[in-house]
Amino acid sequence: MKDKQAEWESRSVTSKEVARRWTEGSVAFQKGDTYYMMYSANYFGGKNYAVGYATAKSPLGPFTKAANNPVLQKNVDKDGTVTGTGHNSITYSPDGKEMFCVYHGRTTATGDERVVFIDRMKILPNGKLVVEGPTTQPQLLPSGVNRP
Repeated sequence: MKDKQAEWESRSVTSKEVARRWTEGSVAFQKGDTYYMMYSANYFGGKNYAVGYATAKSPLGPFTKAANNPVLQKNVDKDGTVTGTGHNSITYSPDGKEMFCVYHGRTTATGDERVVFIDRMKILPNGKLVVEGPTTQPQLLPSGVNRP
């Protein structure tokens, strides 16, 4: 709990959703000479489920958690409708120019039912990973999609 990431990774405990803390659902990928490992923290059935990441120069680590964690989390505190964002994977646009974060979450309309979200994500020139979500509005088609 002395880890500075403990605040966001422990929100399910501190909010009393559950009495234990855990992380799970990791996915790893390489961008340039850096390995990224995204992971979910908090109770999968709760509002505080969120995604963070860590980086390393080797796929075997050691990994260092990012200072801008969590990179994907509920937005109800900002007049949004999404909670419980987590257990993500990544995919790319058909031309390979865009990255996307695929994950599940809940909305005020779906209640406890999880739904799939797909949002753009990017790696900034300084190596920082950013997920542009959660979004609930229609998005532009990925780059490289052949339009009729």
